[in-house]
Amino acid sequence: MIQFFTIYSLFFLVTALVSFFGAFLAWQRRNVKGALEIVWLMIASGAGAFWLIFETAAPTMAEKIFWSKMEFLGGISVPVLYFIFILRFTGKEKFLSKKHIFSYFIIPIITFVLMLTNESHNLIWSGYSSIYADTNLMEYYHGFFFWVGYVAYSYFLLIIATIHLFRFILLHKKSFRTQGWIILIGGVLPWSVSIFYLLGINVTPGMDITPASITISGILMIYAIFHTRFLDLAPIARETLFETLQDGILALDEQNRIQDVNEAAVKYLRMPGKNIIGLYAAEAGALSTALLDESIKEELSEPVEIQDGYSLKTFRIIKQPIHDQPGSRLIVIRDISDSVIRQKELIKAKEKAEESDRLKSEFLANMSHEIRTPMSGILGFTELLRELKLPEDEQQEYLAIIEKSGTRMLNIINDIINISRLETGLININLSEVNINEQLDIVFKSLKAPAKEKGIKLTLKKGLSADEAVIFTDKEKICSILTNLANNAIKFTPSGSIEIGCGQRPDGIEFWVKDTGIGIPEDQKEFIFERFRQGSEYVAKNYEGAGLGLFLAKSYVELLGGKIWAESKEGKGSTFFFTIPCPE
Repeated sequence: MIQFFTIYSLFFLVTALVSFFGAFLAWQRRNVKGALEIVWLMIASGAGAFWLIFETAAPTMAEKIFWSKMEFLGGISVPVLYFIFILRFTGKEKFLSKKHIFSYFIIPIITFVLMLTNESHNLIWSGYSSIYADTNLMEYYHGFFFWVGYVAYSYFLLIIATIHLFRFILLHKKSFRTQGWIILIGGVLPWSVSIFYLLGINVTPGMDITPASITISGILMIYAIFHTRFLDLAPIARETLFETLQDGILALDEQNRIQDVNEAAVKYLRMPGKNIIGLYAAEAGALSTALLDESIKEELSEPVEIQDGYSLKTFRIIKQPIHDQPGSRLIVIRDISDSVIRQKELIKAKEKAEESDRLKSEFLANMSHEIRTPMSGILGFTELLRELKLPEDEQQEYLAIIEKSGTRMLNIINDIINISRLETGLININLSEVNINEQLDIVFKSLKAPAKEKGIKLTLKKGLSADEAVIFTDKEKICSILTNLANNAIKFTPSGSIEIGCGQRPDGIEFWVKDTGIGIPEDQKEFIFERFRQGSEYVAKNYEGAGLGLFLAKSYVELLGGKIWAESKEGKGSTFFFTIPCPE
Protein backbone atom coordinates (compact mmCIF):
# COMPACT_ATOMS: atom_id res chain seq x y z
CA MET A 1 0.00 0.00 0.00
CA ILE A 2 1.58 3.23 -1.18
CA GLN A 3 1.19 6.26 1.13
CA PHE A 4 1.82 9.89 0.15
CA PHE A 5 2.86 11.60 3.39
CA THR A 6 2.48 15.37 3.15
CA ILE A 7 2.92 18.42 5.37
CA TYR A 8 -0.57 17.70 6.68
CA SER A 9 0.54 14.24 7.76
CA LEU A 10 3.42 15.82 9.70
CA PHE A 11 0.98 18.28 11.26
CA PHE A 12 -1.19 15.46 12.62
CA LEU A 13 1.90 13.54 13.77
CA VAL A 14 2.90 16.49 15.96
CA THR A 15 -0.68 16.73 17.23
CA ALA A 16 -0.70 13.05 18.19
CA LEU A 17 2.69 13.22 19.93
CA VAL A 18 1.67 16.23 21.99
CA SER A 19 -1.55 14.49 23.06
CA PHE A 20 0.26 11.28 24.04
CA PHE A 21 2.86 13.28 25.95
CA GLY A 22 0.07 15.03 27.86
CA ALA A 23 -1.41 11.61 28.67
CA PHE A 24 2.01 10.48 29.96
CA LEU A 25 2.29 13.50 32.27
CA ALA A 26 -1.21 12.95 33.63
CA TRP A 27 -0.40 9.25 34.18
CA GLN A 28 2.41 10.29 36.52
CA ARG A 29 -0.32 11.68 38.78
CA ARG A 30 -2.78 8.86 38.21
CA ASN A 31 -3.52 8.43 41.93
CA VAL A 32 -5.06 11.90 42.06
CA LYS A 33 -8.79 12.25 41.49
CA GLY A 34 -9.45 13.28 37.88
CA ALA A 35 -6.04 12.25 36.52
CA LEU A 36 -7.27 9.07 34.79
CA GLU A 37 -9.98 11.00 32.96
CA ILE A 38 -7.27 13.33 31.59
CA VAL A 39 -5.20 10.30 30.55
CA TRP A 40 -8.07 8.78 28.55
CA LEU A 41 -9.03 12.17 27.11
CA MET A 42 -5.52 12.81 25.80
CA ILE A 43 -5.19 9.23 24.48
CA ALA A 44 -8.50 9.55 22.60
CA SER A 45 -7.54 12.87 21.03
CA GLY A 46 -4.05 11.56 20.22
CA ALA A 47 -5.47 8.39 18.66
CA GLY A 48 -7.77 10.43 16.46
CA ALA A 49 -4.88 12.60 15.27
CA PHE A 50 -2.72 9.49 14.74
CA TRP A 51 -5.21 7.88 12.31
CA LEU A 52 -5.48 11.18 10.43
CA ILE A 53 -1.79 10.83 9.57
CA PHE A 54 -2.72 7.87 7.38
CA GLU A 55 -5.95 9.46 6.14
CA THR A 56 -4.03 12.44 4.75
CA ALA A 57 -1.45 10.08 3.16
CA ALA A 58 -3.91 7.55 1.65
CA PRO A 59 -4.01 7.68 -2.17
CA THR A 60 -7.55 6.33 -2.69
CA MET A 61 -11.00 7.33 -1.51
CA ALA A 62 -11.69 3.90 0.02
CA GLU A 63 -8.54 4.06 2.11
CA LYS A 64 -9.30 7.60 3.24
CA ILE A 65 -12.81 6.55 4.33
CA PHE A 66 -11.37 3.60 6.29
CA TRP A 67 -8.86 5.77 8.17
CA SER A 68 -11.54 8.42 8.80
CA LYS A 69 -13.70 5.79 10.47
CA MET A 70 -10.75 4.85 12.69
CA GLU A 71 -10.21 8.53 13.52
CA PHE A 72 -13.90 8.88 14.32
CA LEU A 73 -13.57 6.38 17.20
CA GLY A 74 -11.36 8.86 19.04
CA GLY A 75 -13.38 11.86 17.92
CA ILE A 76 -16.70 10.69 19.37
CA SER A 77 -15.03 9.74 22.69
CA VAL A 78 -13.35 13.09 23.38
CA PRO A 79 -16.56 15.06 24.23
CA VAL A 80 -17.77 12.39 26.67
CA LEU A 81 -14.36 12.03 28.33
CA TYR A 82 -14.05 15.81 28.70
CA PHE A 83 -17.54 15.93 30.23
CA ILE A 84 -16.67 13.14 32.72
CA PHE A 85 -13.44 14.91 33.65
CA ILE A 86 -15.25 18.17 34.38
CA LEU A 87 -17.75 16.34 36.59
CA ARG A 88 -14.87 14.76 38.50
CA PHE A 89 -12.89 18.00 38.74
CA THR A 90 -15.87 20.00 40.05
CA GLY A 91 -16.86 17.35 42.59
CA LYS A 92 -20.09 16.09 40.93
CA GLU A 93 -19.39 12.52 42.02
CA LYS A 94 -23.06 11.57 42.19
CA PHE A 95 -23.22 11.74 38.37
CA LEU A 96 -20.24 9.40 37.90
CA SER A 97 -21.62 6.00 38.80
CA LYS A 98 -21.04 3.15 36.32
CA LYS A 99 -24.67 3.43 35.25
CA HIS A 100 -24.31 7.15 34.53
CA ILE A 101 -21.01 6.75 32.64
CA PHE A 102 -22.45 3.99 30.46
CA SER A 103 -25.44 6.20 29.61
CA TYR A 104 -23.11 9.00 28.45
CA PHE A 105 -21.57 6.62 25.87
CA ILE A 106 -24.84 5.25 24.42
CA ILE A 107 -25.22 7.89 21.68
CA PRO A 108 -21.49 7.81 20.71
CA ILE A 109 -21.71 3.99 20.43
CA ILE A 110 -24.77 4.23 18.18
CA THR A 111 -23.01 6.90 16.13
CA PHE A 112 -19.93 4.71 15.68
CA VAL A 113 -22.02 1.70 14.62
CA LEU A 114 -23.75 3.87 12.04
CA MET A 115 -20.32 5.12 10.96
CA LEU A 116 -19.13 1.56 10.31
CA THR A 117 -22.27 0.79 8.28
CA ASN A 118 -22.52 4.17 6.56
CA GLU A 119 -22.43 2.64 3.06
CA SER A 120 -25.87 1.10 3.59
CA HIS A 121 -27.71 4.23 4.84
CA ASN A 122 -25.46 7.35 4.45
CA LEU A 123 -26.64 8.76 7.81
CA ILE A 124 -23.14 9.85 8.79
CA TRP A 125 -21.60 10.80 5.45
CA SER A 126 -23.98 11.52 2.63
CA GLY A 127 -21.20 11.90 0.03
CA TYR A 128 -17.60 12.85 -0.75
CA SER A 129 -15.70 15.17 -3.04
CA SER A 130 -12.94 13.98 -5.28
CA ILE A 131 -9.37 13.89 -3.96
CA TYR A 132 -7.63 17.20 -4.57
CA ALA A 133 -4.40 16.57 -6.45
CA ASP A 134 -2.42 19.42 -4.86
CA THR A 135 -3.24 18.48 -1.22
CA ASN A 136 -4.23 14.80 -1.39
CA LEU A 137 -7.29 15.73 0.71
CA MET A 138 -11.00 15.31 0.10
CA GLU A 139 -14.16 16.73 1.65
CA TYR A 140 -16.82 14.75 3.52
CA TYR A 141 -20.49 15.72 3.20
CA HIS A 142 -22.37 14.99 6.41
CA GLY A 143 -25.63 13.13 6.86
CA PHE A 144 -28.50 13.60 9.32
CA PHE A 145 -27.21 11.51 12.24
CA PHE A 146 -23.78 13.15 12.08
CA TRP A 147 -25.45 16.43 13.04
CA VAL A 148 -27.66 14.83 15.68
CA GLY A 149 -25.55 12.04 17.15
CA TYR A 150 -22.16 13.72 16.98
CA VAL A 151 -22.36 17.52 16.65
CA ALA A 152 -25.52 18.25 18.69
CA TYR A 153 -24.66 15.71 21.40
CA SER A 154 -21.03 16.92 21.64
CA TYR A 155 -22.03 20.55 22.00
CA PHE A 156 -24.73 19.63 24.52
CA LEU A 157 -22.10 17.94 26.71
CA LEU A 158 -19.77 20.90 26.20
CA ILE A 159 -22.41 23.40 27.32
CA ILE A 160 -23.27 21.42 30.48
CA ALA A 161 -19.57 20.97 31.30
CA THR A 162 -18.90 24.66 30.74
CA ILE A 163 -21.74 25.65 33.10
CA HIS A 164 -20.39 23.38 35.84
CA LEU A 165 -16.85 24.64 35.33
CA PHE A 166 -17.86 28.29 35.30
CA ARG A 167 -19.77 27.86 38.57
CA PHE A 168 -16.75 26.12 40.03
CA ILE A 169 -14.48 29.00 39.03
CA LEU A 170 -16.79 31.54 40.70
CA LEU A 171 -17.06 29.42 43.86
CA HIS A 172 -13.37 28.57 44.16
CA LYS A 173 -11.80 31.57 42.51
CA LYS A 174 -9.51 32.13 45.46
CA SER A 175 -7.60 28.86 45.02
CA PHE A 176 -8.39 27.53 41.53
CA ARG A 177 -9.06 30.54 39.34
CA THR A 178 -6.01 29.96 37.13
CA GLN A 179 -6.54 26.21 36.80
CA GLY A 180 -10.24 26.65 36.10
CA TRP A 181 -9.73 29.19 33.33
CA ILE A 182 -7.02 27.08 31.69
CA ILE A 183 -9.32 24.04 31.66
CA LEU A 184 -12.20 26.13 30.36
CA ILE A 185 -10.14 27.61 27.50
CA GLY A 186 -8.58 24.25 26.71
CA GLY A 187 -12.00 22.62 26.53
CA VAL A 188 -13.86 25.27 24.55
CA LEU A 189 -11.09 25.95 22.01
CA PRO A 190 -11.36 22.71 19.94
CA TRP A 191 -15.13 22.96 19.68
CA SER A 192 -14.98 26.62 18.71
CA VAL A 193 -12.49 25.82 15.95
CA SER A 194 -14.54 22.84 14.74
CA ILE A 195 -17.39 25.22 13.92
CA PHE A 196 -15.32 26.61 11.01
CA TYR A 197 -14.81 23.12 9.63
CA LEU A 198 -18.50 22.22 9.97
CA LEU A 199 -19.54 25.43 8.24
CA GLY A 200 -17.08 24.78 5.39
CA ILE A 201 -14.90 27.79 6.24
CA ASN A 202 -11.48 26.27 5.54
CA VAL A 203 -8.28 27.73 4.17
CA THR A 204 -7.58 24.34 2.62
CA PRO A 205 -10.62 22.37 1.41
CA GLY A 206 -10.95 19.07 3.25
CA MET A 207 -8.57 20.13 6.03
CA ASP A 208 -10.08 19.80 9.53
CA ILE A 209 -8.11 22.18 11.75
CA THR A 210 -9.83 20.91 14.91
CA PRO A 211 -6.84 18.66 15.74
CA ALA A 212 -4.68 21.79 15.71
CA SER A 213 -6.83 23.23 18.49
CA ILE A 214 -6.51 19.93 20.32
CA THR A 215 -2.74 20.38 20.12
CA ILE A 216 -3.08 23.81 21.70
CA SER A 217 -5.34 22.32 24.38
CA GLY A 218 -2.67 19.70 25.05
CA ILE A 219 -0.05 22.41 25.47
CA LEU A 220 -2.37 24.23 27.91
CA MET A 221 -2.86 21.03 29.90
CA ILE A 222 0.92 20.51 30.07
CA TYR A 223 1.34 24.08 31.29
CA ALA A 224 -1.32 23.52 33.91
CA ILE A 225 0.34 20.33 35.10
CA PHE A 226 3.81 21.82 35.47
CA HIS A 227 3.25 25.48 36.34
CA THR A 228 -0.04 25.69 38.22
CA ARG A 229 0.22 22.29 39.95
CA PHE A 230 -2.92 21.13 38.19
CA LEU A 231 -3.83 17.61 39.41
CA ASP A 232 -1.36 17.82 42.31
CA LEU A 233 -4.35 17.76 44.65
CA ALA A 234 -8.01 17.21 44.02
CA PRO A 235 -9.64 20.69 44.01
CA ILE A 236 -12.47 20.05 46.45
CA ALA A 237 -10.19 18.28 48.90
CA ARG A 238 -7.57 21.01 48.61
CA GLU A 239 -10.10 23.78 49.16
CA THR A 240 -11.50 22.05 52.21
CA LEU A 241 -8.33 20.68 53.78
CA PHE A 242 -5.53 22.93 52.60
CA GLU A 243 -7.04 26.40 52.67
CA THR A 244 -9.22 26.04 55.77
CA LEU A 245 -6.73 24.20 58.01
CA GLN A 246 -5.73 26.04 61.15
CA ASP A 247 -2.26 24.53 60.73
CA GLY A 248 0.10 26.48 58.53
CA ILE A 249 1.23 24.53 55.44
CA LEU A 250 4.43 25.47 53.62
CA ALA A 251 5.95 23.47 50.74
CA LEU A 252 9.62 24.14 49.91
CA ASP A 253 11.88 22.70 47.22
CA GLU A 254 15.53 21.69 47.68
CA GLN A 255 16.61 25.35 47.34
CA ASN A 256 14.07 26.59 49.90
CA ARG A 257 11.88 28.16 47.24
CA ILE A 258 8.20 28.35 48.15
CA GLN A 259 6.12 25.89 46.13
CA ASP A 260 2.87 26.34 48.02
CA VAL A 261 1.55 28.08 51.12
CA ASN A 262 -1.83 28.41 52.78
CA GLU A 263 -3.48 31.31 54.61
CA ALA A 264 -2.58 29.99 58.08
CA ALA A 265 1.15 29.84 57.23
CA VAL A 266 1.01 33.37 55.79
CA LYS A 267 -0.57 34.52 59.05
CA TYR A 268 1.86 32.71 61.36
CA LEU A 269 4.95 33.80 59.39
CA ARG A 270 3.47 37.28 58.95
CA MET A 271 4.11 37.33 55.22
CA PRO A 272 2.78 40.13 53.00
CA GLY A 273 0.48 37.80 51.04
CA LYS A 274 0.21 34.61 49.01
CA ASN A 275 1.79 36.06 45.84
CA ILE A 276 5.13 34.60 46.89
CA ILE A 277 5.10 31.27 45.06
CA GLY A 278 8.54 30.67 43.54
CA LEU A 279 10.37 33.10 45.85
CA TYR A 280 13.11 31.98 48.19
CA ALA A 281 11.61 31.64 51.68
CA ALA A 282 14.17 34.01 53.18
CA GLU A 283 13.20 36.68 50.60
CA ALA A 284 9.42 36.35 50.94
CA GLY A 285 9.10 39.20 53.44
CA ALA A 286 8.24 37.14 56.53
CA LEU A 287 8.26 39.33 59.63
CA SER A 288 8.35 36.37 62.01
CA THR A 289 11.95 35.51 61.12
CA ALA A 290 12.55 33.28 64.15
CA LEU A 291 9.63 31.02 63.22
CA LEU A 292 10.71 30.99 59.56
CA ASP A 293 14.29 30.02 60.50
CA GLU A 294 13.01 27.11 62.58
CA SER A 295 10.73 26.07 59.72
CA ILE A 296 13.25 26.01 56.88
CA LYS A 297 16.17 24.37 58.67
CA GLU A 298 16.46 20.70 57.79
CA GLU A 299 16.84 19.20 61.27
CA LEU A 300 13.81 18.58 63.45
CA SER A 301 12.69 21.48 65.63
CA GLU A 302 11.68 21.61 69.25
CA PRO A 303 8.55 23.63 70.11
CA VAL A 304 9.44 27.27 69.53
CA GLU A 305 8.10 30.24 71.48
CA ILE A 306 7.44 33.48 69.58
CA GLN A 307 6.46 36.81 71.11
CA ASP A 308 3.29 37.96 69.34
CA GLY A 309 2.46 41.44 70.56
CA TYR A 310 1.64 41.11 74.25
CA SER A 311 1.19 37.33 74.16
CA LEU A 312 3.63 34.44 73.89
CA LYS A 313 2.82 31.90 71.17
CA THR A 314 4.15 28.35 71.08
CA PHE A 315 4.47 26.47 67.76
CA ARG A 316 5.28 22.87 66.91
CA ILE A 317 6.89 22.40 63.48
CA ILE A 318 6.47 19.11 61.60
CA LYS A 319 8.61 18.39 58.53
CA GLN A 320 7.88 15.67 55.98
CA PRO A 321 9.88 14.92 52.77
CA ILE A 322 7.84 15.08 49.56
CA HIS A 323 7.82 11.78 47.67
CA ASP A 324 9.77 11.68 44.37
CA GLN A 325 11.10 15.21 44.88
CA PRO A 326 14.54 14.99 46.56
CA GLY A 327 15.21 17.86 48.91
CA SER A 328 11.63 19.10 48.83
CA ARG A 329 9.59 18.98 52.02
CA LEU A 330 6.20 19.79 53.43
CA ILE A 331 6.26 21.88 56.61
CA VAL A 332 3.34 21.99 59.03
CA ILE A 333 3.31 24.90 61.49
CA ARG A 334 0.95 24.15 64.36
CA ASP A 335 -0.06 26.67 67.02
CA ILE A 336 -0.02 24.74 70.33
CA SER A 337 -0.26 27.78 72.59
CA ASP A 338 -3.65 26.79 74.01
CA SER A 339 -2.47 23.23 74.58
CA VAL A 340 0.65 24.44 76.42
CA ILE A 341 -1.44 26.79 78.56
CA ARG A 342 -3.90 24.01 79.40
CA GLN A 343 -1.03 21.69 80.27
CA LYS A 344 0.45 24.28 82.61
CA GLU A 345 -2.97 24.85 84.17
CA LEU A 346 -3.42 21.11 84.66
CA ILE A 347 -0.02 20.84 86.34
CA LYS A 348 -0.85 23.81 88.54
CA ALA A 349 -4.27 22.37 89.37
CA LYS A 350 -2.67 19.00 90.18
CA GLU A 351 -0.14 20.64 92.48
CA LYS A 352 -2.89 22.66 94.11
CA ALA A 353 -5.04 19.56 94.60
CA GLU A 354 -2.10 17.69 96.13
CA GLU A 355 -1.37 20.64 98.40
CA SER A 356 -5.05 20.87 99.36
CA ASP A 357 -5.13 17.15 100.12
CA ARG A 358 -2.03 17.51 102.32
CA LEU A 359 -3.53 20.49 104.13
CA LYS A 360 -6.78 18.64 104.73
CA SER A 361 -4.87 15.72 106.21
CA GLU A 362 -3.00 18.08 108.52
CA PHE A 363 -6.25 19.87 109.31
CA LEU A 364 -7.99 16.65 110.28
CA ALA A 365 -5.05 15.67 112.48
CA ASN A 366 -5.07 19.13 114.05
CA MET A 367 -8.85 19.08 114.37
CA SER A 368 -8.80 15.77 116.21
CA HIS A 369 -6.35 17.35 118.66
CA GLU A 370 -8.42 20.54 118.93
CA ILE A 371 -11.57 18.56 119.76
CA ARG A 372 -9.92 15.91 121.92
CA THR A 373 -8.19 18.41 124.21
CA PRO A 374 -11.27 20.36 125.39
CA MET A 375 -13.35 17.17 125.43
CA SER A 376 -10.79 15.50 127.69
CA GLY A 377 -10.89 18.55 129.94
CA ILE A 378 -14.68 18.49 130.10
CA LEU A 379 -14.93 14.76 130.83
CA GLY A 380 -11.97 14.73 133.23
CA PHE A 381 -13.09 17.62 135.40
CA THR A 382 -16.70 16.49 135.28
CA GLU A 383 -15.54 13.15 136.70
CA LEU A 384 -13.61 14.94 139.45
CA LEU A 385 -16.66 16.99 140.39
CA ARG A 386 -18.77 13.85 140.60
CA GLU A 387 -16.47 11.71 142.73
CA LEU A 388 -14.69 14.11 145.04
CA LYS A 389 -15.93 16.39 147.74
CA LEU A 390 -14.07 19.53 146.79
CA PRO A 391 -13.91 22.94 148.38
CA GLU A 392 -16.07 25.62 146.80
CA ASP A 393 -13.14 27.50 145.25
CA GLU A 394 -11.78 24.35 143.53
CA GLN A 395 -15.24 23.49 142.22
CA GLN A 396 -15.50 26.95 140.67
CA GLU A 397 -12.05 26.54 139.13
CA TYR A 398 -13.02 23.18 137.58
CA LEU A 399 -16.30 24.58 136.31
CA ALA A 400 -14.45 27.50 134.71
CA ILE A 401 -12.16 25.02 132.92
CA ILE A 402 -15.17 23.01 131.75
CA GLU A 403 -16.86 26.20 130.50
CA LYS A 404 -13.72 27.32 128.68
CA SER A 405 -13.31 23.92 127.04
CA GLY A 406 -16.96 23.88 126.01
CA THR A 407 -16.68 27.37 124.53
CA ARG A 408 -13.59 26.31 122.61
CA MET A 409 -15.39 23.28 121.15
CA LEU A 410 -18.44 25.36 120.29
CA ASN A 411 -16.28 27.90 118.43
CA ILE A 412 -14.63 25.14 116.37
CA ILE A 413 -18.00 23.63 115.47
CA ASN A 414 -19.43 27.05 114.57
CA ASP A 415 -16.42 27.78 112.31
CA ILE A 416 -16.83 24.46 110.49
CA ILE A 417 -20.56 25.08 110.04
CA ASN A 418 -19.94 28.59 108.73
CA ILE A 419 -17.36 27.35 106.19
CA SER A 420 -19.84 24.73 105.00
CA ARG A 421 -22.52 27.39 104.61
CA LEU A 422 -20.11 29.66 102.75
CA GLU A 423 -19.20 26.93 100.27
CA THR A 424 -22.84 26.09 99.62
CA GLY A 425 -23.86 29.74 99.29
CA LEU A 426 -26.23 29.66 102.25
CA ILE A 427 -24.79 32.70 104.05
CA ASN A 428 -26.66 35.90 103.22
CA ILE A 429 -25.95 39.56 103.91
CA ASN A 430 -28.42 41.16 106.32
CA LEU A 431 -28.09 44.93 106.06
CA SER A 432 -29.23 47.11 108.92
CA GLU A 433 -28.28 50.33 110.64
CA VAL A 434 -25.10 49.60 112.63
CA ASN A 435 -23.11 51.81 114.96
CA ILE A 436 -19.48 50.87 114.32
CA ASN A 437 -18.21 52.49 117.51
CA GLU A 438 -20.60 50.36 119.58
CA GLN A 439 -19.41 47.18 117.83
CA LEU A 440 -15.81 48.10 118.55
CA ASP A 441 -16.69 48.58 122.24
CA ILE A 442 -18.36 45.14 122.36
CA VAL A 443 -15.35 43.39 120.80
CA PHE A 444 -12.93 45.36 122.99
CA LYS A 445 -14.74 44.40 126.20
CA SER A 446 -14.86 40.72 125.21
CA LEU A 447 -11.08 40.69 124.77
CA LYS A 448 -10.14 42.38 128.06
CA ALA A 449 -10.11 39.18 130.10
CA PRO A 450 -7.91 37.05 127.76
CA ALA A 451 -5.60 40.04 127.18
CA LYS A 452 -5.24 40.64 130.91
CA GLU A 453 -4.57 36.94 131.46
CA LYS A 454 -1.53 37.11 129.12
CA GLY A 455 -0.44 40.56 130.34
CA ILE A 456 -1.12 42.20 127.00
CA LYS A 457 -1.93 45.89 126.79
CA LEU A 458 -5.16 46.36 124.85
CA THR A 459 -6.04 49.72 123.29
CA LEU A 460 -8.94 50.99 121.18
CA LYS A 461 -8.83 53.85 118.66
CA LYS A 462 -12.09 55.18 117.27
CA GLY A 463 -11.54 57.38 114.26
CA LEU A 464 -15.22 57.92 113.43
CA SER A 465 -17.48 60.68 114.66
CA ALA A 466 -20.92 59.80 116.01
CA ASP A 467 -22.52 60.51 112.62
CA GLU A 468 -19.85 58.72 110.59
CA ALA A 469 -20.07 55.63 112.78
CA VAL A 470 -23.68 54.86 111.81
CA ILE A 471 -23.77 52.95 108.52
CA PHE A 472 -25.79 50.23 106.79
CA THR A 473 -23.97 46.92 106.92
CA ASP A 474 -24.20 43.41 108.41
CA LYS A 475 -23.63 43.75 112.16
CA GLU A 476 -22.90 40.07 112.78
CA LYS A 477 -20.32 39.87 109.99
CA ILE A 478 -18.50 42.99 111.24
CA CYS A 479 -18.44 41.62 114.77
CA SER A 480 -17.23 38.19 113.57
CA ILE A 481 -14.42 39.69 111.45
CA LEU A 482 -13.13 41.87 114.30
CA THR A 483 -13.41 39.04 116.84
CA ASN A 484 -11.50 36.59 114.62
CA LEU A 485 -8.72 39.09 113.94
CA ALA A 486 -8.49 40.14 117.60
CA ASN A 487 -8.49 36.55 118.90
CA ASN A 488 -5.76 35.75 116.35
CA ALA A 489 -3.72 38.68 117.64
CA ILE A 490 -4.07 37.54 121.28
CA LYS A 491 -3.21 33.94 120.32
CA PHE A 492 0.03 34.86 118.54
CA THR A 493 1.15 37.65 120.89
CA PRO A 494 3.01 36.24 123.92
CA SER A 495 3.46 39.72 125.40
CA GLY A 496 3.29 43.33 124.36
CA SER A 497 0.27 45.20 123.04
CA ILE A 498 -2.71 44.95 120.68
CA GLU A 499 -4.46 47.89 119.11
CA ILE A 500 -7.93 47.78 117.56
CA GLY A 501 -9.11 50.76 115.56
CA CYS A 502 -10.97 52.21 112.60
CA GLY A 503 -10.97 55.32 110.44
CA GLN A 504 -12.72 56.98 107.54
CA ARG A 505 -11.56 56.46 103.94
CA PRO A 506 -12.92 57.90 100.68
CA ASP A 507 -14.23 54.48 99.64
CA GLY A 508 -15.55 53.39 103.05
CA ILE A 509 -14.30 52.55 106.53
CA GLU A 510 -10.93 50.98 107.29
CA PHE A 511 -10.42 48.73 110.34
CA TRP A 512 -7.16 47.40 111.73
CA VAL A 513 -5.90 45.04 114.42
CA LYS A 514 -2.25 45.62 115.27
CA ASP A 515 -0.14 43.37 117.52
CA THR A 516 3.45 42.93 118.64
CA GLY A 517 3.38 39.15 118.30
CA ILE A 518 5.48 36.58 116.48
CA GLY A 519 4.77 38.01 113.02
CA ILE A 520 4.40 36.14 109.73
CA PRO A 521 7.31 34.74 107.65
CA GLU A 522 7.61 36.45 104.27
CA ASP A 523 7.07 33.23 102.31
CA GLN A 524 3.84 32.49 104.20
CA LYS A 525 1.99 35.78 103.71
CA GLU A 526 0.18 34.61 100.59
CA PHE A 527 -1.22 31.52 102.38
CA ILE A 528 -2.54 32.93 105.64
CA PHE A 529 -6.07 33.60 104.35
CA GLU A 530 -6.48 30.06 103.00
CA ARG A 531 -8.43 27.37 104.81
CA PHE A 532 -6.58 25.17 107.29
CA ARG A 533 -3.50 27.46 107.24
CA GLN A 534 -1.90 29.28 110.17
CA GLY A 535 0.88 31.02 108.31
CA SER A 536 3.26 28.11 108.82
CA GLU A 537 2.41 24.54 109.61
CA TYR A 538 4.70 24.40 112.67
CA VAL A 539 2.55 27.14 114.25
CA ALA A 540 -0.41 24.76 114.40
CA LYS A 541 1.55 22.47 116.68
CA ASN A 542 2.32 25.22 119.18
CA TYR A 543 -0.87 27.28 119.24
CA GLU A 544 -4.52 26.42 119.58
CA GLY A 545 -6.77 26.80 116.58
CA ALA A 546 -7.95 25.02 113.46
CA GLY A 547 -6.69 27.61 111.00
CA LEU A 548 -10.19 28.76 109.99
CA GLY A 549 -10.44 32.23 111.51
CA LEU A 550 -8.63 34.24 108.83
CA PHE A 551 -10.39 32.36 106.05
CA LEU A 552 -13.77 33.21 107.58
CA ALA A 553 -12.73 36.83 108.09
CA LYS A 554 -11.63 37.14 104.44
CA SER A 555 -14.84 35.49 103.19
CA TYR A 556 -17.05 37.85 105.22
CA VAL A 557 -15.10 40.93 104.11
CA GLU A 558 -15.53 39.94 100.47
CA LEU A 559 -19.23 39.27 101.00
CA LEU A 560 -19.53 42.84 102.28
CA GLY A 561 -17.73 44.14 99.18
CA GLY A 562 -14.47 45.03 100.90
CA LYS A 563 -10.91 43.75 100.90
CA ILE A 564 -8.50 42.46 103.53
CA TRP A 565 -4.71 42.34 103.72
CA ALA A 566 -1.87 42.02 106.22
CA GLU A 567 1.42 43.77 106.87
CA SER A 568 3.90 41.88 109.00
CA LYS A 569 7.52 41.38 109.90
CA GLU A 570 8.63 38.14 111.48
CA GLY A 571 9.40 38.61 115.18
CA LYS A 572 8.07 42.19 115.17
CA GLY A 573 4.32 41.75 114.94
CA SER A 574 1.51 42.04 112.40
CA THR A 575 -1.22 44.45 111.37
CA PHE A 576 -4.37 43.19 109.68
CA PHE A 577 -6.42 45.72 107.71
CA PHE A 578 -9.82 45.40 106.12
CA THR A 579 -12.20 47.86 104.51
CA ILE A 580 -15.95 47.86 103.98
CA PRO A 581 -18.01 50.21 101.79
CA CYS A 582 -20.65 52.50 103.25
CA PRO A 583 -23.81 52.04 101.14
CA GLU A 584 -26.42 54.80 101.20
